[in-house]
Amino acid sequence: MLLVESGEVMIKGKKVYLRPIIKEDVTFLNEWKNNERVYKNLGGGFLPTSIDLQEKWMDSMIDTTGNNKRFIICDKYNVACGMVGLYSINWIHRTCEVGIYIGNEGAQGKGYAKEACVLIEQFASKYLNLRKIKLNVVFDNEAAIHMWQSLGYKKVGEYKDERFIDGKYKDLILMEKFI
Repeated sequence: MLLVESGEVMIKGKKVYLRPIIKEDVTFLNEWKNNERVYKNLGGGFLPTSIDLQEKWMDSMIDTTGNNKRFIICDKYNVACGMVGLYSINWIHRTCEVGIYIGNEGAQGKGYAKEACVLIEQFASKYLNLRKIKLNVVFDNEAAIHMWQSLGYKKVGEYKDERFIDGKYKDLILMEKFI
């Protein structure tokens, strides 16, 4: 699972691998952040951001020493296609949240997100000793809900009118999985 190639640590699967974020990733991270279709359902929502501002965030994005662990998802051709992360890690209760997106629209629908989630769960369990992962998903994001359910996540609640997307407030579904 953990693999070191050319001095770089990776978490390797069959279709994708996860690698730490580096400062040079800012170009495509900014492109993805400025794509409404990619970002509108995510927790931060769609808000166009300059590359200059995003460069200032990069130090926090690459820092894996705290309670957030972010990775770039790459396909077998070494093309970056998305990002996955564990957030708000609680080291006492051994819980965290997960977030993922496939920013490269040509890579969507190929199973990359699902495999990246399996890899990050294995990493969370085997190397971080976490026991439960939680997430929020917009109620009408059917593809995401289907993926999470297929990975064994269960609905545990809802927030009403929680996110403002496309001019409307939308409900969030809360899901969790013991790993």
